[in-house]
Amino acid sequence: MTVSEQELSLALEVLGPAKQHACLKDVREQTSVFYLDHWKKRWPAVLELPAILNRPEPKLSVSRDNLFTLGESIETEDDAVRFYVAVCAWGAGSSAQQVDRCLRPLGEIDAPQRLLTGLRLAKTETADEGYRAFNNYNRNRIKFLGPAFFTKLLYFAAGSPKETDTRHPLILDMKVARSLGWKKTSGWSTDEYTHYLDVVEELQRRWRPELPTDVIEYTLFYGGAIAPCPNILSTPGH
Repeated sequence: MTVSEQELSLALEVLGPAKQHACLKDVREQTSVFYLDHWKKRWPAVLELPAILNRPEPKLSVSRDNLFTLGESIETEDDAVRFYVAVCAWGAGSSAQQVDRCLRPLGEIDAPQRLLTGLRLAKTETADEGYRAFNNYNRNRIKFLGPAFFTKLLYFAAGSPKETDTRHPLILDMKVARSLGWKKTSGWSTDEYTHYLDVVEELQRRWRPELPTDVIEYTLFYGGAIAPCPNILSTPGH
C-alpha cells in the first residue's frame, strides 16, 4: 500500500511541531504499575507461577527499559512466559479486566512453545516477518492474543531501537491507529502492519530523523505532541 500525502499530513499534525517532541528518556522510562494479586488469582493451573509474580509485594512497576533488559535473556519456554507476563503487565497496568484478557492465551496448551518460537523470530527476522508469524495460526499465533499485545512482544524482544533502525518492530494498538486516522482499530493484516511501518519510517524522515521511531509511536499513542524536557543549559521557561 502506498503511503499517501493525506495520511502523512494527518499524522504530522498529530505529532505536532518538530521542536515539541517527547524526550527519548521519557519514552524509555514509560512505566506502569500492576497488582500481583490480579495475576496470581487468575493464573492458569497448568503453568508454574513465574518468579516475578511470586513475590510478597502487593504491586510492582515495570518500564520500557526494564522490558528491553528482560528481552535480552529469552532462552526457554519459562523465560518466554516470564517475558510475556512482564510485557502484558506493562500494557495492562492496574486493570484487572485487562489482566484477565492477557491470561487467556496462556490457557492454550502450546502457548509457551509458540511464544518462545515467535520471540526468537523477533530477534532475528524482520518486523514484518515477526508480525506474520504471530498473526498466523499455522505458525506462532495464539488464540486470544491479538496485535495490540503481540506487537508489544515483538517491540521489546527486538531490543531498544536506535535512530537508524527505521524498520524496528513497533507497537500498534487502537490509540495509535486512531491517531493515524485509520478506521480499522484492531485485527490488522501483515500487509497493514507493513504499511504502518512504512508510514512511521516516512514520518521519521520528515519529522525528527535523529530520533528512534518508537518516539513517534509513543507520541501517536498519546494523540499528539508532548511537552519536551527542558535541557539543563536551556533558558528557564523556554
